[in-house]
Amino acid sequence: MSTDNTVQVTSLPQLAEVLPYLLGHYPDDSISLHAPGPNFVDGPTMTCPLPEDPAEWKDAAALAARQFVAYAHDRGHDPAQGVVIYLCREPRPDETPWDTAAQLAPVTDWLTATLLNERACVLQTFGLVANRWWAYECNTEGCCEGEPLPSPDDPASVAAQMARLGRTLGPRTRDIVKEFRPATTDSDFLKDLDTAVAEFNDRTETSVGLDATLTSTCAQIDAAVDQFRAGATALNRALTTQLIVGLHDDAAMDAGMAHTEDEDLPHARRLWAYLARHCPAPFTQEGVPALTLYAFVAWRQGDLVAARLALHDALTADPDYEPAVGIHLGTIDGENPQDFLASARENHDRRRVHVQHAVQVASEYRPVTDSTADRHREALDAEAKAHTAQVSTHKGQLVARYGTIDIIGGALADFRTGRPQLTDEIAARITFGLQDRVTRDAAASTGDLEDLPVERQLWGYLARRCVPPHTDKAPPLLTLLGWAAWRQGDTVTASHAFSDALDIDPGYRLARLLLQALRAEHDPATILATFRLEAQRFAARRADLDNL
Repeated sequence: MSTDNTVQVTSLPQLAEVLPYLLGHYPDDSISLHAPGPNFVDGPTMTCPLPEDPAEWKDAAALAARQFVAYAHDRGHDPAQGVVIYLCREPRPDETPWDTAAQLAPVTDWLTATLLNERACVLQTFGLVANRWWAYECNTEGCCEGEPLPSPDDPASVAAQMARLGRTLGPRTRDIVKEFRPATTDSDFLKDLDTAVAEFNDRTETSVGLDATLTSTCAQIDAAVDQFRAGATALNRALTTQLIVGLHDDAAMDAGMAHTEDEDLPHARRLWAYLARHCPAPFTQEGVPALTLYAFVAWRQGDLVAARLALHDALTADPDYEPAVGIHLGTIDGENPQDFLASARENHDRRRVHVQHAVQVASEYRPVTDSTADRHREALDAEAKAHTAQVSTHKGQLVARYGTIDIIGGALADFRTGRPQLTDEIAARITFGLQDRVTRDAAASTGDLEDLPVERQLWGYLARRCVPPHTDKAPPLLTLLGWAAWRQGDTVTASHAFSDALDIDPGYRLARLLLQALRAEHDPATILATFRLEAQRFAARRADLDNL
């Protein structure tokens, strides 16, 4: 050890031995590349997994070499000054260390060829197998083949130098991944997990169900962290399965990232690892959110090795999972995890407010469940038969259209006088009449702003009467309510009303178009002009009814 605390790497055995200290851990089944700096251990280093199937090694080698050159340049290092290659693999049950080392030899050729093509210079290539080293650049037969790595007792060894600096050897990859990688399969648990996945998919088909599930998942996250904070090492089966699937809502992921304070990071890390360990094949994809949260916590703790290994597993299971991709790029680019934490907390707060608004605004139009529900149902049942008979002819269809608009006009007049009450029969007739697209467009809020509160009140009043099994009649009413709310500047209610209309009928085109326009922040005045033109055309066509 020199007086300036630099590490002396002056021999091939030392060069082979130094890899775990460069990485902070020993990489099982990996390709590692290092571009030495002025002090050998300085300079960029990168590790890529070596696939289990040797048929994939050539492509993996080419990709690793290209990625490393780009990585080195990004960090201001010129790989033309030299690159050291390390290939790590443990012998399989039917292999000797010499068999494995020979199997790795072609990989050095593929790496070298790609590096040279990328204008990088290869200094040395090593195979590290079963605590032995092979230097593939040495052409002397029998030389530099299968020598044991230096003993820590050797004063000149890198291990001894590092010990004098107070640095210890990091763990092996296989020991790190035991924390979060499934090792056993409980068939009964997997049956419950499969059921939980199906139930989650059913519950979250609607925005109402999605909001309710998110609220439940956030409460479960808090409860689980509390249990682990108190020393728990396991959760009951129901909570485990519900958390695993609940985290598949990106808003729940934000909640998982957002709520953990620094003092809770060890408990959160154990929780996310616990959930990830409960997702063996064929449920590995279910564990991706938990793996991503584990990686984020490890990153916040400064444990980049564990974070990247967990992210590798997550992205292997789902290469397009955006939270994992974002965190992975953040660890590579040296970003601050606190920035990700701030963003997650902002998203979580925004979604929490959204859910709170959903509960508040739903009371304006959610179907009643009190003693009047039976009466509304009977009126709708009766009108269903009468309406079907009426619109069976062209003249009947025209009569229904203009009759509905006339009745709506009378209802609005009553509402303006402070009498927001319609008979069940009149309410049912308007509801069925608005199922017709032409009638609905003619009824759209086209008056002055002072008319909007009364119109909005009417649409909510009618929507509350769409009790089962007539909830499928609510989309026109919800769309008209959302349109009136949007014109009033109440975009929160408008968004929920349009979304709830689409929950009932995903193909309801007007609700979808208005929701898209709202989210794109379009000016409702342009849409209003279209509705007013349609209302004028509708009024002009009334003569067609008189001529029949």
